[in-house]
Amino acid sequence: MDRLLSYINEGKEYGENTHGILMVSKDVDDVTKKCNEFDSVILIISKGVAPFTVRHFNVSNETVEVHEINQDEIKKTLITGNNRRLVDWLLNGRVIFEKNEYITRLQRSIAEFPIEDRKYKMTIEFSKLIRRYVDGNKLFVQGHFLDAFNSILHSLHHLARLSVIEHGYYPEVTVWDQVKQTEPEIYKLYHELVVGEESLEKRLELLLIANNFALTSKTKIGASHLLELMKDAGEALSIEKLSKHNEVSEYATDLVVLVDYLVQKGFVDIVKKQVDNESVFERLYIVK
Repeated sequence: MDRLLSYINEGKEYGENTHGILMVSKDVDDVTKKCNEFDSVILIISKGVAPFTVRHFNVSNETVEVHEINQDEIKKTLITGNNRRLVDWLLNGRVIFEKNEYITRLQRSIAEFPIEDRKYKMTIEFSKLIRRYVDGNKLFVQGHFLDAFNSILHSLHHLARLSVIEHGYYPEVTVWDQVKQTEPEIYKLYHELVVGEESLEKRLELLLIANNFALTSKTKIGASHLLELMKDAGEALSIEKLSKHNEVSEYATDLVVLVDYLVQKGFVDIVKKQVDNESVFERLYIVK
């Protein structure tokens, strides 16, 4: 391992573009496979490199996975949650090198989880939650129970991550262990869906009711990022203008279903704007 670190250090540690290097070693009871299938993971944070690259090495009898990530991608990845192992690596990895306390400051930021980042991340999860719930409900009504099960299961995962974020934590790979501590009621819903003794149809029916209640109670905080953005605009906005806003880029795919849900729940009003033809109106949206 020292040879590999020396090889990496020769090209990285003393380079002005490298901000930090961490190493994570596999535990004996590593059930979450935080190192994937490797004995160790090395994370290199740099600037002026590709967003994300991976290399694999064999060192003596050990396997090592080396990730290099652009510093600009760190924040984006933490917000989107595309790599939930990243939080574990950053918080629990052994610091091999850091410049100007870069990793220490990054760890502090993760621990503090600034409220603006939290709102953005909650709205990303809430929009996905709405999408999965709507799809699951339609599939259930149509009698496609297995497909409905899949959608509702995913919706519960998003609800779980939303709960964890709401309580000030980043969702980890073992998110259900976190939810047991933050909101045991959500864990009970998950447990009932997966191992409940009722028929699949009955379990889905009960979960859809419970999910609808959870959605209603989480709407204000779950959609806070979008609602504040729309309110700050000071005018009614078209869906086109909303979807092109750079601050909604990470949930733009689910924006339509989210806005429609907010209209249904009375958080957003529709304003009709007349266009060229007297009988044609464009729908604009404004926060009540």
